[in-house]
Amino acid sequence: MKMWAQRTARCLGILAVVGGVALAAASPASAAAPNKAIGFQATGLIPGGPFPASAFPGTSPNSVVGLSLLPLLNSGAVSTAATPTSASVAVSGLAAALGPVAAVTAGTVTSSCFYNPFTGTVSGTADIRNGTILLFGVPITIQPNPAPGTTIVLPGNLGALAINQQTIAADGTLTVDALALSLPGGIEHAVVARSVCNRANLA
Repeated sequence: MKMWAQRTARCLGILAVVGGVALAAASPASAAAPNKAIGFQATGLIPGGPFPASAFPGTSPNSVVGLSLLPLLNSGAVSTAATPTSASVAVSGLAAALGPVAAVTAGTVTSSCFYNPFTGTVSGTADIRNGTILLFGVPITIQPNPAPGTTIVLPGNLGALAINQQTIAADGTLTVDALALSLPGGIEHAVVARSVCNRANLA
């Protein structure tokens, strides 16, 4: 019914309540990627984004009053922000489709990450409030506090939903996707509320 695994190579999706993971860092990367915050991004049959996007170095904060990429997704207000040591995203009124048989709704979806210059670690969290998966029209509440990397695979492998997906690159950059949605065969992949933090202080 639910599969918690590392089958997150193809994930589409959103939202999950709170998961803080601290990732130890070695020496700061010399060629650090910028800290970034992205409200929504999709690739596949229905490409879109990234929007709105903030970055440091770059432009921050940014916001929009709503997003619409039908039939895949629509939402209310989205805000993003990035600083020398952090990034954060907040999405309100989310409705996202997982093919013809499933959908995800949420009151708010958020993610954030932070680099601690005193400990040399990056950490991230993701949260969803009033979240529901509609599977064949039957509502299933998204429970709070899912572990990072939580994955729900739909019956018949019709798609997958990753909640609080956290990945760390070789240079120590942490990416937190509050929700990652994927459809079979890689035909669609979308993320909602993505925060990216490098382990180097970019100030």
